[in-house]
Amino acid sequence: MKFTILFAALLAPIAALATVTSTTSTPEVKVNAEGLISIYAAKKGQLYVKLNRAVKLRDKDWFGKSDPFIEMWLEKDYKQRSKDTKGLSPVFDQTFCFYVRPGQNKLYVRAVDKDTFSNDKIGEATIPLDSVMNSGSSPAADYNLPKWLGLRSDGTINLQMQFVEDPSP
Repeated sequence: MKFTILFAALLAPIAALATVTSTTSTPEVKVNAEGLISIYAAKKGQLYVKLNRAVKLRDKDWFGKSDPFIEMWLEKDYKQRSKDTKGLSPVFDQTFCFYVRPGQNKLYVRAVDKDTFSNDKIGEATIPLDSVMNSGSSPAADYNLPKWLGLRSDGTINLQMQFVEDPSP
């Protein structure tokens, strides 16, 4: 009982700060399994992601040319995939649409090399969506696909994003 009261007292200033800083939607406070507190605005709507190109992807093929594609998702059970291309710096020029539910504030991106028997992962990145959800759009930007704790790179992908908030409650 005392722990619950103490915990609520510790969260009250954080919740008040979130209420002051968020004007477009109701903020939520969550505590994850590790005990870390996160505050996010409970926004929902459509996220449009334009995949422009990839640059200097790592070659995963021993023979022949790489034929990479890009996977994107907000949840593992609903992935979207780009067309297959050739080369290590492909131009995709494709747009994807995701429906963002409250609490989804990260876009997961993975570059994959298509092979006959099993596909090879080239690299992946997690892109926070807070700024695009607050501003409504983000200009085209390069996102690194880090390797070895960020000491090396498996290439970069160039994305442009737009978020259209759903006004319904």
